[in-house]
This record gives sequence, structure tokens and C-alpha cells, in this order.
Amino acid sequence: MVVNWISFLFLVLMFIQSPTLFAAEKRNKVEEFFIWKMSDELKLTASEEQQFTALLKDLNKKKQTLNQDLQAAVEQMSAELPDKKKEQHLKKYRDLLKSYNHLSETEYDKLKPLLGPTRMVQYLKEKQNLTNRIKALLSQPEGQTNPIPKKPLPPPKLIEEK
Repeated sequence: MVVNWISFLFLVLMFIQSPTLFAAEKRNKVEEFFIWKMSDELKLTASEEQQFTALLKDLNKKKQTLNQDLQAAVEQMSAELPDKKKEQHLKKYRDLLKSYNHLSETEYDKLKPLLGPTRMVQYLKEKQNLTNRIKALLSQPEGQTNPIPKKPLPPPKLIEEK
């Protein structure tokens, strides 16, 4: 499992640091890899994986749109405006924040029936673990190469085909 996470983090770093890929392509590849990794970890059936993929892609698209709207709202508020206009923009920004935060509740509400309680807890745990690892990788100092503490790897398992 540690090898899987290391390979995942390597791929994430490769996508983040590659200057030839566009941001949308990077995001899509990371999203695809996340979905694949979570499907594998949660041992989803084909139909569950199909629903899981559609749900996450839809939520990510909504998050992306709302995030862009939030950024645009901040840009609009940054302009020289009278206080009355700033209040209107701040109200709009707050409404956008509510919508953005509501997506987390929507994710929970839609995934829980699909995954059930045990796999939902596993999903939340794996997602948090992955998020923390990516944040650690992105925030590490320039010369540091491995933010993940080294753990001894288990011996490889041989699979014999008959």
C-alpha cells in the first residue's frame, strides 16, 4: 500500500511540475487517478465505480465553477467601489461561499448511500490522507526530497500463474 501511495504522489508531482501540460489536463489526470485509486481501495463493483466516477466528476466540475466565481468576485471587489457596492459584492461572495461549502455536504449525502458506512469512513480517511500528503509535498522546502517518513516495505508477493 505504501508503494501505491508513493507512486501516486510521484504521478501527482509529475503532473504538477510538468510545464507542457495545461492546468485542465493536469486536473483531469489527477482526478482520474484519484477516482481510480479510490475505486481500487474501496473495492467498488463496476456499477458502483460508474456511479462513483459520475458523481465525483460532477461535484468536481461544480467546485471548479464555484471556485472560479469566487476568484472573479474577489477581483470585482478589489476595484475602487463605493461602500454600498462593496456590500453587495460581499453578499454575493458570501452566497458563493455557502454554495461551495454545501458541495461537501452534497458529496457526503450522495456517497454514503452508494458506499455504505464502512466504505464511507474508509473513503473519508483515504481522502484526508491523500490531501495531507499532497499538501506536504507542495509545501516542502526546495531541497527536501521526501516529506513522507520512510517505512520498511513488506517483501514482494510472488504470484504464480498455473
